[in-house]
Amino acid sequence: MPDHDNSSRTVTIPTCDHGPVTVWEPDWCTGSDSEHQPGGYRVDISHASPEHEFTVSTSRGTPVVLRVCFEQRPFTERPPGHVPFVNVELDGDWHPHGSDDLRRLADALTAHSDQLRNLADRLDGLTNAFDATQGGHARGDEP
Repeated sequence: MPDHDNSSRTVTIPTCDHGPVTVWEPDWCTGSDSEHQPGGYRVDISHASPEHEFTVSTSRGTPVVLRVCFEQRPFTERPPGHVPFVNVELDGDWHPHGSDDLRRLADALTAHSDQLRNLADRLDGLTNAFDATQGGHARGDEP
């Protein structure tokens, strides 16, 4: 993704509270109307990159586990402030993350993957015990 400092683009967005507002537009911004919200409030102006989807392969397809995108809100007074951040969609809601937050999220996901591996090992034990008690036959298939 291009470095936002290399952009010389600006965009003028008509707002209902400050009239036309001209803002610098990062190279990574998609520039869609939903981000720039013509006719909205200046505080609602945001820049967002395309979403990156993290998927997993399952026996029933490839669902999206989480989505992330770069975002910046040049006129917000709420955290994380005016600096770019990564917005992470988890459980249907978006959560702003700074770089330290992303590292903590990565650590948590690594811990979850370790737990899944432990559950896989336990499942192997349960499956082997089941097979041993069933003599290698599934229920209803006994001779």
